[in-house]
Amino acid sequence: MRGYTDIPRSTSHCVVFIDEGEIDPEDVELVQQVREQGYRIAYIDCATYEDRHWEIPSHIGAQIATHHPPYHEGREANLARWLDDLIALAYSTPGLIIVLDNAFVLWNSQRKFMSELMEAYLIQVHHWLEQKVPCHLCFQMVPSPLVRQWFATSAA
Repeated sequence: MRGYTDIPRSTSHCVVFIDEGEIDPEDVELVQQVREQGYRIAYIDCATYEDRHWEIPSHIGAQIATHHPPYHEGREANLARWLDDLIALAYSTPGLIIVLDNAFVLWNSQRKFMSELMEAYLIQVHHWLEQKVPCHLCFQMVPSPLVRQWFATSAA
């Protein structure tokens, strides 16, 4: 498909699944551009969360400086509170990119959680579209050192 080419745009193509051959090394310029514009970026390596997937929304929130983390209690994620805080960001930030690297790991082992995470994200995305603010959830389905290099400030 299109990999990361839409990240500077506010578009309904806001959830992407990126597979082999969909990463263009020249996209590094897009990533630099959105960083310079002040987008909030969260990078999560799903392979490190296989045994604690419920912590992912909390770690996303910590990286993008949401207002009310943590978004889990015990072994349960609170996705309603997470999406509420994402909605607030739509009105106060120039853009958002969430990259879930090695996403295939959790799609294989925690499909219900990953589906619920994506649904929670989609429930709130219309706020971003109304503000014409880019907001993207990227499921990097195959490991890519470029993706880690581009998006991870301190790999989580």
